[in-house]
Amino acid sequence: MTAEPVRLRQPEALEIARELMGKLARDITISDWHLVIEVRPDDLPEAALRLRDDERLSCKYLSCIIGVDYVDWMEALYLLRSMDHSVPIRLRVRLDREKPEVPSVTYIWSGANWHEREAYDFFGIRFLGHPDLRRILTREDYDTHPMKKDAWPHRVRRTEWRWENIEKPKRLPGETDRRDRS
Repeated sequence: MTAEPVRLRQPEALEIARELMGKLARDITISDWHLVIEVRPDDLPEAALRLRDDERLSCKYLSCIIGVDYVDWMEALYLLRSMDHSVPIRLRVRLDREKPEVPSVTYIWSGANWHEREAYDFFGIRFLGHPDLRRILTREDYDTHPMKKDAWPHRVRRTEWRWENIEKPKRLPGETDRRDRS
């Protein structure tokens, strides 16, 4: 019979992370019970190994990698989980918008393979050292990365739509007014 995981409290997890990361972390905070650790791209492999191998946090499970496109920079967001201690961790890596590159972590968590390929395909984030970095969901000859904000400069934004000459939708019999809905 396996023992129940011992859930770390927020102050304990924060203190352990600060001690464990040392100068590798640019910032460590708690947001919605997630421990948020921001590291530089070059420090990512060392930080990931420390989080995985440390007994107090033991983040052996990589849930996913998310690419995020802000106006001025990009970000690779790693969602980790400690199954032993029920600690959810967000590992944030801020990237240069013109050349988004970060070392691959597929040798640390094998599940990162598919997620890194997806982030490359949709956001153009290059994962250096990835064993097979190629498009996974779009065509190989596709000339852009569809989730980047500047991928579709010709796209009309919602605020620019014109609602002239469009008749108001009619309610069905018995349907309440749309303004009454939450």
